[in-house]
Amino acid sequence: MIRNTPVTLKFLAEKLKMSVSTVSKALNDYPTINAYTKKRVQEMARELHFTPNKSAINLQERKSRIIGIILPNLLDHFFTRSIYGVEQFATANGYNVIIKQTHDELEKEIQAADMLLKSRVDGLIIAISKNTQDFAHLGQFENLGIPVVYYARNPSFNLSCHKVLGNTFQGCYEATRFLIQRKHRQIAYLGGPKMISFTHDRFNGYIHALRDHAIPFNADLVAYTDFDQQSTIAAIQQLFSNTDYLPTALVAFKESVLFDAIKYLRAVNYAHLRNMEFIGFGNHAFISYLDIPPVASVEEQPEDVGENAVKLLLQLMNKEIDHSEYQKIMVDCRLVVHE
Repeated sequence: MIRNTPVTLKFLAEKLKMSVSTVSKALNDYPTINAYTKKRVQEMARELHFTPNKSAINLQERKSRIIGIILPNLLDHFFTRSIYGVEQFATANGYNVIIKQTHDELEKEIQAADMLLKSRVDGLIIAISKNTQDFAHLGQFENLGIPVVYYARNPSFNLSCHKVLGNTFQGCYEATRFLIQRKHRQIAYLGGPKMISFTHDRFNGYIHALRDHAIPFNADLVAYTDFDQQSTIAAIQQLFSNTDYLPTALVAFKESVLFDAIKYLRAVNYAHLRNMEFIGFGNHAFISYLDIPPVASVEEQPEDVGENAVKLLLQLMNKEIDHSEYQKIMVDCRLVVHE
């Protein structure tokens, strides 16, 4: 007769005429259970296609075996790749992940945090929204003993936290230095939202590279975008409005912004477009197919950022690191030249 309901531990124990406790211990290879009993139990379990009830096991361990992840947008090339690193390492260590997107809106971030808290996640990894300055909705996790790791975006308003970041200062410094070495002196910088803390490291890398190579900083060569196409076009118009200081090269906050900039310059038939050299953060796989590709990309190694974030979270969850010993892990960027 075919059994249409899942085989339970109790059903298995009744078939074997043993106690539920003995069957459970035999399945878990307890040393107090003799080899003959273990063999009988394990053979019957295989024969009946018994699978352990993970929810019951997790309840006993007082763990959900779930890691919550909050990030701005999975359409963003960086976050798509970083999630690969998170999931690979989490799965290998017996954890599932729940991913929530905020679309860079604080209210959605607060809602996502509340949902994950109610889902009883064991830990949280978060890339904050561009408007996050108050961390009360994230502090509630730590108040309950649930560790939080910030990744990718530096929460500079929250000094008492664990974080894993890409070394974007170093990445932007190397990109700017590379263009200087190619004889450029009028290098524009197209940054992310000006008042957002996590955009500052790239800009600092840019101005330090100029300073170290004795090139005066020129505010006319700096503009900012809010990441949408309209504000990017406005920023490009600003950068090319002063004919006395037209850029010969440009470093962009990320490649999606850079591609919008190049598209606009093509649309207005900018005369010097093909003589310009561009670098953006991202290193998209399709760059080699572009008609006007960037000369190089800043590879942020998002898989490594994601993997390091979940490694740190697991160490905190397993109490290998004290929650009050705040960790900051930096993953270096790498300049990839496309010529």
